[in-house]
Amino acid sequence: MDERIQVGDKLELKKIEKRLYADAEDKIYVSQVLDESDRGNLLVSMPIQGGHVIPLGMDQEFVATFYTKAGLLSCKVIVTGRYKKGSLFLLEIRLKGALEKIQRREFYRLDCRMEMQYRLVDDEEQKYIEDGQAYNPDELEIEWKKGIMLDLSGGGIRFVSPSKEEKGALMEIRFDMELDGVSEVVYALARVLLSVQNANNNQIYEQRVQFYRMDQALQERIIHYIFQTQRRNRMKELGLE
Repeated sequence: MDERIQVGDKLELKKIEKRLYADAEDKIYVSQVLDESDRGNLLVSMPIQGGHVIPLGMDQEFVATFYTKAGLLSCKVIVTGRYKKGSLFLLEIRLKGALEKIQRREFYRLDCRMEMQYRLVDDEEQKYIEDGQAYNPDELEIEWKKGIMLDLSGGGIRFVSPSKEEKGALMEIRFDMELDGVSEVVYALARVLLSVQNANNNQIYEQRVQFYRMDQALQERIIHYIFQTQRRNRMKELGLE
């Protein structure tokens, strides 16, 4: 096992597959390094989603991203074994190449179902922002729209709402976040990357937005919140909380 990977490290497994549509959703599974096999491969936990074990298939290939003390490390892996040890379901995975370091900590996404609000930023306000001019948002006519956040990362969010928004539009987002027992309301600017009608409900639209001009300290708090929440969720799934 590569010395940079330690027992307890989290990892994401993104399935490698051919897709008919560019906007199709990536299948990403969260796991954790548990041990090293006799063959020198990694033994990791079988992913759990919605309280159910996801039995990944033998010989399936994934792009694995490891969250280590050395930073984000990534490479292709293949499933070489599936085992049950006590109450744990294990996968044996073999690295298919050298681990490469990823610089973007905002890569990790947290699946969630969380209420949020957003508003569109008009041209006048956007000019103030671009020019770095001071202004009072309370003096503007603001219409907050409701949405449900589906996932969150240090780089942006995915959410659904009843309105279709224009690609490239600038919006302000607000949502509640509790970090280390302290609650705060997060306000962040974001650009619309994609706004498409939901395949299962034509009354709502899925929005993908990227944070814009975000303060680094706020981004670090969001990343910390994501890892803290994921760790708490994992403990609950294992019955340790």
